[in-house]
Amino acid sequence: MIFLYFKLMRIPQWLKNIVLFAGLIFSKKVFEIPSLTKVCIAFVLFSLVASSQYVFNDFLDKDEDAKHPEKKHRPLASGALDSGLALALTGVILPCALVASYWLSPAFFFLTLFYLIFNILYSKVLKHVVILDVMSISVGFVVRAIAGAVVIQVQFSQWLLLCTFMLALFWGFSKRRGEITILRSDAGKHRKILEEYSVEFLDLMMGVVATLTLVSYVMYTISPSTAKNLGTESMIYTVPIVVYAIFRSLYIIYIKNMGHDPTRAILTDKSVLVAGAIWLCLILFLMFGNLSSISPVLH
Repeated sequence: MIFLYFKLMRIPQWLKNIVLFAGLIFSKKVFEIPSLTKVCIAFVLFSLVASSQYVFNDFLDKDEDAKHPEKKHRPLASGALDSGLALALTGVILPCALVASYWLSPAFFFLTLFYLIFNILYSKVLKHVVILDVMSISVGFVVRAIAGAVVIQVQFSQWLLLCTFMLALFWGFSKRRGEITILRSDAGKHRKILEEYSVEFLDLMMGVVATLTLVSYVMYTISPSTAKNLGTESMIYTVPIVVYAIFRSLYIIYIKNMGHDPTRAILTDKSVLVAGAIWLCLILFLMFGNLSSISPVLH
């Protein structure tokens, strides 16, 4: 039963909340133990709130999910886990996570609460409005990025926020495309909004947002404020890795047909994981290439 509840919480989806660490990295506080600890706690609390939302969503959508070839195996849709028990456990976890969020940082708490309320609005209204359904998901990623920054009281680059928003749009549209491809004529039965989309339209949207993602990231790397804040003018050298990651994502979506589950697609693709690791290492090297800049922080 515990295992089923953890499955219901979708722990692998916590990967999305890694965005909270962006502010820590790009503010050059990644080696400051107090800041790192705060963001780690924020990551867990935000993830618990997001998982609580997943439980509520699965409860509301269990009848629709039962018609989906993959989602029908979810604990509530399959009937393997009692709905009352799942809601009761969530009714304990969610308030505790929110109280702890306020204790960590009032600003972080209000952003987390906004995320929760916004997702309820999404579940009730926005997910039934074409285009706004995907844009709403992207807003959630921007909230994550800002939340990770405010918990350690640092500013977040506007270009980086735009890049985050566009990248989330890209994967959001890919998810819709994947759902249509898998469900075919039954797509509308599972999710009514899928009747408003077509593969051709989603291909166009993905092409636009992939381009805007790259442009916004390039603008971030060459921005004078970025060079000033990070202490390096060499961030442009990370662009080829991001280009590869975008191209690899297109390969995953169009060739491997895994766009319907972005999280699993990323976690199971070694090339994307390696590219991400190289990108992170290169950024840290560019920012902290001078070892003397790290030693005062570590001591």
